[in-house]
Amino acid sequence: MSEALLQVEHLKKYFPLGRGLKKNASFVRAVDDVSLTIAPGETLGLVGESGSGKTTLAQMILGLLPPTEGTITLDGMDIHDRSCRKEFHRSIGAVFQDPASSLNPRTTVYRSLERPLALNGYSAADARELIRETAEKVNLGWELLERFPHELSGGQQQRVSIARAIMLKPKLLVLDEPTSALDVSVQAQTLNELLDLQQRFGLAYLFITHNLSVVRYMSDRICVMYGGRIMELGETEEVYHRHVHPYTLSLLSSVPPLHPRQRDRKKYLLTGDMPSLIGELKGCRFASRCPFAREACREAEPPMRDLGKGHLAACAFAGELEFEKG
Repeated sequence: MSEALLQVEHLKKYFPLGRGLKKNASFVRAVDDVSLTIAPGETLGLVGESGSGKTTLAQMILGLLPPTEGTITLDGMDIHDRSCRKEFHRSIGAVFQDPASSLNPRTTVYRSLERPLALNGYSAADARELIRETAEKVNLGWELLERFPHELSGGQQQRVSIARAIMLKPKLLVLDEPTSALDVSVQAQTLNELLDLQQRFGLAYLFITHNLSVVRYMSDRICVMYGGRIMELGETEEVYHRHVHPYTLSLLSSVPPLHPRQRDRKKYLLTGDMPSLIGELKGCRFASRCPFAREACREAEPPMRDLGKGHLAACAFAGELEFEKG
């Protein structure tokens, strides 16, 4: 892999709770010691159920939340270094889940696109030319720019969000469930447009989603999170076909099979709720729901094991467990 564009090292985010609680239960470990990299032009898919820490991690990478511990470096710039804060934010963009809520309902699409350019010193004429060029890149008709967000379809609103995110020519886009609010046919169109933009401009993506079929289609590598930690990380097809963590197995078991012959395959579906992330935690985060858990899993946090070819798994018995894979 080429030199990393984004480097996240030992990142933690602990949210304090109210007063009157015990000392060892005074915070929630939303993200707990996460390290990952994204290479230039690469797509890293981030998956996991609700509450696993995906969005909190994305908000820290975007600079919207301060980390409790750890470092975030983008193209050699440290997010904590105030001297390069402006350049850092020019180098990263974001597309969120609900395009309607990320656009100002009181201004036209054109004004929403013009505002960030004005803040970065663009003249009205230069901004107009860049907006026109960017609208063409995302297949957004010029006539739509004078409309208000509520006058656009969901797919058109998301194109506006993508256009706003790429106008300043960032090197990394954080895409947080960018298609979940769209119809299936519009989802496919939006995903293909994102792939086309990536190929044309060399963008790197952090793609967050619950849809395992989408993440397989979009990603070069997949990062599986649970309980604020990384459970498994590796190349997309490696994780899909040779996954070794029981949590990854459970996620893939929940995907309805396409072929009728696979409908009777053994399923490893999750039961119960995610454990509390409050205070000091002992053992594997997944142990309480894992069908393969042993006593050792409840006693000590499993280390991240390197299985070769960049395939990592936080399971004490990674590579030793035998389970049927669909």
